[in-house]
Amino acid sequence: MPLSDRARISELVVGGGAQNWALIGIAFDQNNRAALGDVVLRLDTSLAPGLHSWVLCGADVSVSNIDGVVTNHENEEPLSLTSAPSDFDLGVIGVDHVVINTPDLMRTSDALTAATGAPLKRVRDAGNNVQQGFHRLASVVVEIVTAPTMALGDASLWGFVLNVKDISAVANHVGPDVLSIPKPAVQAGKLIATFRSSVGLGVPVALMGQVAN
Repeated sequence: MPLSDRARISELVVGGGAQNWALIGIAFDQNNRAALGDVVLRLDTSLAPGLHSWVLCGADVSVSNIDGVVTNHENEEPLSLTSAPSDFDLGVIGVDHVVINTPDLMRTSDALTAATGAPLKRVRDAGNNVQQGFHRLASVVVEIVTAPTMALGDASLWGFVLNVKDISAVANHVGPDVLSIPKPAVQAGKLIATFRSSVGLGVPVALMGQVAN
C-alpha cells in the first residue's frame, strides 16, 4: 500500500503550561493529552511554549526529521481519547491544517513526500511574495509556507487551524480580546478567526467554521 494511502498525523506536541490552553476551551487529561478530533494535542511541560514536533502514523519510520521538523512515529492506532472537562466547549471537529514555515518550499515539500508518500497537491501565491504548498495527510492538510523574509535554515512547525462546530458562538463566549472577530476565509463558505498572542499559547492557533445560514 502506498504510504500516502495511510500516513496521517497522530499527535502534535506543544510546550508550556496547561492554564492558557484552558482559557480557550482545551483541557488536558492526566496524561497531558487533549483530543482534537482524530489528532491528539500532547503537552510537554518540560518544553518552552511552542509547537515542537509531531507524531505520524503510516509514514517511513526510519525518518526522524523532515527537513528540520522533529518527527516521531506511532505504529498502531492510538487508544480512544475523550476530551477532558473544561469551562466551555470549544466544539472541535478536528484539525483542518498544520502550518510549516520554510525558506525553501520545494525542499521541504520533497522531504515530506519522501517520508509520507503524500504528494504536493498545489502551490498558491498568497501575495507579498508568500507562497503556500499543500499536502494532505489523511484528514489534515499540511500547509508549507515560504517567503523571502524567512531566515535560511531548516523548516519548522509553526501553528495549526481547528475546525469547530460554531465559530460565532466561540467568539461570543471568549470575546474579541481573546479571539479575533471571525472573517471570511479563503475557503468558500467558511469563517476564520485567530487567538490573540496575548492569550499566551506560544503557538499560533486559528479556528474555522461554517458561515451561519
